Amino acid sequence: MRRWFLLLLVAVLIPVGHRDPGHAQDQAPPLVVFVEDQQLLAASIADSGPDGLTRLEQVFKVLGARTSQQDLTSPLPKEARVVVLVGPVGPLSPAQLARLWVYMVNGGHLLLAIDPIGLTVARDAGYLPVGADRARSGLATLLKTSYGIGLQDTFVVDPWFSLISIIHQNTTLVSVYAEGVVQHAVDEPLLTYNLPVEMWGARTMTVDPLGPDSHAIPLLYTESGYGETDQGVFNTLGTPSPLELNLGADVVGRLFTAALAENTRFGSRVVVLGSSASVENGYGLAVDADGLTPLYLANRIFAERVAAWLLDLPEESWPPLPDSYTWLALDGKSSDWGAISALLTDVPNDARAPQYDIRAVSGFRDDSFLYLLITTAEMPDPEARLTLAILNSFDGVVDYVNLSITAKQVVVQKNANPEEAVPDARMVAGQTLEVWLPLRVIGENPRIRQACLSDSRTSADSAPTDCVTQQPPAAVSLIRTQAPNNIRFPDGPRAVVLTAAGINVRSGPGTDWPVLRVVPYGTTYAATGRTANGDWIRVENALYTGWLANLLVALNSPRSNLPVVESPTP
Repeated sequence: MRRWFLLLLVAVLIPVGHRDPGHAQDQAPPLVVFVEDQQLLAASIADSGPDGLTRLEQVFKVLGARTSQQDLTSPLPKEARVVVLVGPVGPLSPAQLARLWVYMVNGGHLLLAIDPIGLTVARDAGYLPVGADRARSGLATLLKTSYGIGLQDTFVVDPWFSLISIIHQNTTLVSVYAEGVVQHAVDEPLLTYNLPVEMWGARTMTVDPLGPDSHAIPLLYTESGYGETDQGVFNTLGTPSPLELNLGADVVGRLFTAALAENTRFGSRVVVLGSSASVENGYGLAVDADGLTPLYLANRIFAERVAAWLLDLPEESWPPLPDSYTWLALDGKSSDWGAISALLTDVPNDARAPQYDIRAVSGFRDDSFLYLLITTAEMPDPEARLTLAILNSFDGVVDYVNLSITAKQVVVQKNANPEEAVPDARMVAGQTLEVWLPLRVIGENPRIRQACLSDSRTSADSAPTDCVTQQPPAAVSLIRTQAPNNIRFPDGPRAVVLTAAGINVRSGPGTDWPVLRVVPYGTTYAATGRTANGDWIRVENALYTGWLANLLVALNSPRSNLPVVESPTP
């Protein structure tokens, strides 16, 4: 420890020369340096493979930066605006840390993505166990004392994980969300549209909002699991420790997996991510077969905004949200709906309670969801129950789908089949009732025949307070945009296509079943079941339910944990 503190003392005693963002950097594009070191074996911009950083490098270039790469055996360039270190397999040596620290105390910014200790990550040398800086290391001490961000020796474990599913990084997928207690422009769109960022093998951190010379803000969090502190769970040579919550040792509650901070004394900024894969080519920044469309839109937006903030760009020049998506906040407000015409209208004052008196039902559909806006004579009751009768022919048979919708649950019934919960459907009551329904359960060409409102605290069999009916059923217009995230399921097992492009999703568990879609590497689904022998996995998104061969996907849960489901009828 004496070596660490001597080096830190030397670094701190170096005169601090604050960088002026409006001076030398205006003479040339800002420089972003990616650390590539044989000792650290970090992810590289020279690698265009799944664990490479060529797409993250492109994010910085689109924002006007120039990039370079170097190791930490020599001082970092004085003109560097941002240094990027993603996924170091080993800890920084005292000399490496000293060089990084000299750069930071002189106003340099840092993007650090650091994985859990013990996790096995992919690198050119194969799958390597992470032995990066621990919570008591020199790097962790500097981040904690000067920026208020503390690394924890943890690994995020969701309830469906097992000792089998944590062997490699690509089977440790977790969804994390924007932390909105203290809002920041970096993750504002993620919070507004409730978009999850995907992480593979997440590490947690502490965040102290106010320090002597710093202020820090948590960016992303999860509450679905816990932070495992026993690295023995990664033991593949002997008997691993059990993967279980140990109160008093493991970290529980709201787990922060990303944070940013500024040091007002140094004039420097830091962003720390608890997962390297969240910004790597074949994981968080993976793209569709067209080479352009992000498979994880929230990860792309997050990376762009982190890069813009670290480059000191004014917020008005940050990349806008792409206009090819359906940007609609589920908040019970009509202000972001624009001029959407009504599908059904009702005569006024025909209900005994104005908060249940339907005035109009407006709506449209995109590639994955049906969006409905129900306006009432007065602000709707938060305890309202909306029932819908929707005509569809998605299975080749013209019939009705009946839905019972409350703020707590959405239930669908088709013909005489039993009722089923729809986990990715939602309703929010505010100034209006705003509803999202996946096309998977109502068909790709839904037509609305009837909408009724009643009090959810009364019996479902009781007469509704108000109904509006349309004959013939109202056709729903198609808006040619994409849903920002076509998987809105509650937390649960996921299946990710991690083989070559052009994988067939079939309508049943076998190669003799019709192909529903051909999907690229990195496509993610909710895993909802399996065949008895486990050879086929049933997967779902908002648009369809299909089947994938087990050999073609990576599951973040043992396939034996998935329920055995009946095969569909050919």
